Parts: sequence; structure tokens; C-alpha cells
Amino acid sequence: MKYKCAIFDLDGTVLESLQGILDAINMSFKQLGFNVERTYEEAKYFIGAGAIEFARRAIKGQNIPLDREQELMETFLVNYAKTQSEVTKPFKGIPELFEELRKNGVKVCIASNKPQILLEPVLKQLFPTFKFDIAYGQRPNKPEKPDPFIIFEIFKELHVEPDECIYIGDSEYDYETAHNAGIDSVIVRYGYGFYDKPWIKKATYIVDSVNELRELLN
Repeated sequence: MKYKCAIFDLDGTVLESLQGILDAINMSFKQLGFNVERTYEEAKYFIGAGAIEFARRAIKGQNIPLDREQELMETFLVNYAKTQSEVTKPFKGIPELFEELRKNGVKVCIASNKPQILLEPVLKQLFPTFKFDIAYGQRPNKPEKPDPFIIFEIFKELHVEPDECIYIGDSEYDYETAHNAGIDSVIVRYGYGFYDKPWIKKATYIVDSVNELRELLN
């Protein structure tokens, strides 16, 4: 493998997590007395820009009073911490892929828009014996993807060059993140992106399964 560093998106790439996020927002609507229930198909349009943005998109057009939105956001984050630990799981083959990359001397990183306070416990729970070289999520006062800031941090901290790195994701946000950072990209079509759109043809590589991803990276 020519790459020394494999940087992964989290939700939809490493983790099968959409149902847990959806359950959390619907639970929050119910707890606060709002007669709103979003569907799985709707939720695909909300994911990709972090948990807070997911909630904002789910709230939009639902006649939620402005003075209740913050309360809903806070309730959602509490519920999300619970549901992700209950129903979120890695896509089949991902843990083995991480071990193979590590065995081959490749640095394995996470670059996600999931809040850092939610990212750390779910990685610890689902990958208890694997130590990521870097695992960064959404942090206060730090730019979010598709801004390349998080990728540039990885370059600096791991002392790797752009042509030694590849970014693996499932959405247009992920392609744009890799493009903005000047690195190669893999788009996995088993995730939550919209793969019939023109953007996907710009990716360096496209795969349809974790097995194809393993073959490509190894």
C-alpha cells in the first residue's frame, strides 16, 4: 500500500449509526411533547454535518418554537449518548480491516463531525482493544468538515505528507473534505450518501462493500 495513513469518517463509513441518531431525535420530540416523528429515509438527508446540524435539520419545518429549540438540542444529545451505545455497531469487517492496516504499518485515524464528547465513548465501547493514532470529532471553536482543518491537524501531529494519506468516507461532505485537503479519497457506497449524484465521479476510488475497501487498502 502506498499510503502511510488511512483517515476514516465515522458515521456511515465505520459505524452503522443512523438508526440510533434517528431514535434519539424522535425520542426527544416525544419527551418534550411535540407530535413529530422523522423517518429513516428523511434522516438520510440530515446526517453528515454532525449531531447538532442533524437535529437542526430534523427540527426545520416542524413548528418548534424558537425558545424550545435549545431544550430540544440538549435533550437530543443526552438521548443520543444512550442510543448510540445501544444500537450503533461497526459495519461487518471494519474491526478486522483496522487490525490489518495496523499490522501493515499504516496509521489509522478518525476524522468526524460527531461531537468529541460522543465520539470518544463510542470508540472505546466498540473498539476496546484498538488504539487509533488520532480520533478527532467536532470540537468547540474548531472548523468542521468539509473544512480541511481536521486533516491538516493529522498531517502535523503524525508528520505525514498529503500524498501519504487517504480519506475514506460515505458522503459528498467526505469527498469535499479530502479534496479541500489535497488528498486521495475513497467513497464507500454502503453508507448514507446519495450516490446517483455527479459528485461521486470525482472521488479517487469508489467501493461498494467493506470487502472491496479491504482489497483496495491492502
